[in-house]
Amino acid sequence: MKISKVFIFCFSAVLFAGCKRDSEEVPRDDFDKAAMLKNMAEEVVQVSYSEWESKVELLQQKASEFVAAPSESKLTKMQDAFLDAFKSWTYCSVFEFGPAADKSLRLKVNIFPIDTAQIEINALAGDVAFGNAQNAESVGFAALDYLLFENEEELISSNPRQAYVVANIEWIRELSEEVNTAWNSYQSDFISNTSSGAGSPLSNLVNEVNYEFELFKNARIGIPLGKKTLGVTQVHKLEGFYSEHSAELSQSNISGIKNAFTGGTGLGLDDYLNDLDARKNGGLLSAQIKDLLDELESDLESVNLKYAIENEPSKLDPMYNRIEQLVVLLKVDMTSQLGVQIIYQDNDGD
Repeated sequence: MKISKVFIFCFSAVLFAGCKRDSEEVPRDDFDKAAMLKNMAEEVVQVSYSEWESKVELLQQKASEFVAAPSESKLTKMQDAFLDAFKSWTYCSVFEFGPAADKSLRLKVNIFPIDTAQIEINALAGDVAFGNAQNAESVGFAALDYLLFENEEELISSNPRQAYVVANIEWIRELSEEVNTAWNSYQSDFISNTSSGAGSPLSNLVNEVNYEFELFKNARIGIPLGKKTLGVTQVHKLEGFYSEHSAELSQSNISGIKNAFTGGTGLGLDDYLNDLDARKNGGLLSAQIKDLLDELESDLESVNLKYAIENEPSKLDPMYNRIEQLVVLLKVDMTSQLGVQIIYQDNDGD
């Protein structure tokens, strides 16, 4: 049977057009994701956790020295060690996947604001059952922020409060050791899975960078600044409210998020975006994300958050605008370019 030349021509044209559309719709992606994940696991996450663990161990040492012979000078050394360990935590809290997710690390280490009344009850009663639901808001770094700075004279003279401080530090130290150790065995699984589907290492990393940044936007800045309460500020909800080191803690958190995005000095999400030639308004998407992260670090370096929220909250609006811009770049532009879906739930409305 003869086949019409016209039919052959039309069929070929349709087939060619279909192939062309497919090739245009599927972007080239030959980026070495395994190398990126290896760098992230070994040089970023593991290093961050190891540093955190070592700083918590130093804090525990300074707490032991203080309890053995309480004095103002030893309290100051313990406070300094606490702030170093606290900042180290905010730096690595972005890695809430794998062992950290298994331990629900964020919820156990740093819920804020805390329940000061429950802390006082627990300290007086010697209740150190930190795994109980009723104690969820009376443990961790936020509880130590209150105990170490709110009433220094009472801490120096009160054995129950000292015991509660020591128990809190031991709680944090055990968690830091467990998670850091668990990363040694988890790393191979993290590196070997290069898919981008839900639950994959890439998906987890991208989702946690976004989730942690939204925590920064809302819990660390927006809620205290009154962005969720029609301009009514709630300065007491600041992280680090009692030590008055809120800006330093937030700056360390942004540095940690940037480290997770860039992969430190090695391959990171920024390199992946560059390999895809991901752009926004004509410029490289990765550069715009890094520029805003740098600006936020600079904003936080030159501000006292507690004073600004109490006395001149409108001066923080430019910083908050940058935060909102960055949410879009991370949550919409980056995820679409990398083919990763946001799988956590939020009611923020962005």
